[in-house]
Amino acid sequence: MNYLNIMRTRVLLAVALIYPCFAASAEPIHLQLRWHHQFQFAGYYAALEKGYYKKAGLDVIIDAGSPDKKPVQEVIQGHAQYGEANAELLLERLRGAPLVALAAIYQHSPSVLIARKDAGIASPDDLVGKKVMLLDQSMDADFVAMFNNEGVDISRIHVVPSSYDIRDLADGKVDAFNSYLSNEPYFLKQQGVEFTVLNPRNYGVDFYSDILFTSEDELKQHPERVKAFRQASLEGWYYAMDHPQEIIDLLINTYKVDKSRKHLEFEAEAIRSLIVPDVIDLGHMNPWRWRHMTETFIKAGMVENDKFLQDFSYEVDPIADKEKLLRYIKIAVGIALLAGIISLTLLFFYRSLKRKNKISNRNEKLLLLAQETAGIAYFVSDPATGRWESSPPARSNFRHQR
Repeated sequence: MNYLNIMRTRVLLAVALIYPCFAASAEPIHLQLRWHHQFQFAGYYAALEKGYYKKAGLDVIIDAGSPDKKPVQEVIQGHAQYGEANAELLLERLRGAPLVALAAIYQHSPSVLIARKDAGIASPDDLVGKKVMLLDQSMDADFVAMFNNEGVDISRIHVVPSSYDIRDLADGKVDAFNSYLSNEPYFLKQQGVEFTVLNPRNYGVDFYSDILFTSEDELKQHPERVKAFRQASLEGWYYAMDHPQEIIDLLINTYKVDKSRKHLEFEAEAIRSLIVPDVIDLGHMNPWRWRHMTETFIKAGMVENDKFLQDFSYEVDPIADKEKLLRYIKIAVGIALLAGIISLTLLFFYRSLKRKNKISNRNEKLLLLAQETAGIAYFVSDPATGRWESSPPARSNFRHQR
């Protein structure tokens, strides 16, 4: 009995010593979304439900957003390790916030201004003197940049703090409303409200959107966790893009979203056109695009310089990326050399054949001339066509014989 007690005590001590290791690896981490649960965040739900996070050793909690719970602030304040934001992420980074972009999920922003058609708004200029619902200038960086590009003084627009309720536009309380292409247009069509869309992309503002990000501290303290979280999230997005109906079922049955299936299908289709997964790798970030966005902010007077742009964009494995690039360059050079050799060879044979044909044609003409001069008669038959050809002396002899 004493032996059993001793063994039990040892086992409990061993478990007590080992458990903290497991507890540390299973530490819950939070992902803060921009808004309520909807198809906009499909990839993260897929990563959670299909076990991609679990396989990576991550215990992820997905937190819905609200007007008082914004991703950038939540991550900066340490309430969440990861977040999902729009262009305001870069704007805050340029203002000194220690934030790092991990992946640009949307290659094009869905942020647009929707105006009632009866308000007579066809361009940003027409917003002057009109009632327009916006968030703040950081959250609506796309629109501020658009106004600047078009020379529209925002102080001449009657800006109303957003109610986040598109019914205010439908009911005519405002003339224009900050919206998402993937969401509000569906509601307005269902209500029979005619509207006009002002898309910043049509005015030189093409920003990334729904950008997965973290803090510099998280990246410094847990580099492997950052890498694993990013990879698992992207795997979730690939799955969501391939199985939209399954994610819609999940949203309706598990997350209890208040949108209809038709609305979610509309959202899924609109989002796919912004992510363009069949053309661009999910999460792709182009340094030139970040640079262009930065210059747009500077030009609009939203930031002073690009001092904090360096190291903003996360590099998964810079050494491997460089090796891959070098490998691609070597393959491209090899293909170019092979194509050059083939082209030169074909050119050589072409010129050789052309020279031989020229000599053959000249010899044939000389032979005919010699035959005519000597009065030699000949007949030639073409087996392919059955046609006969004869020299003038032959034709002459033939006529005499007749």
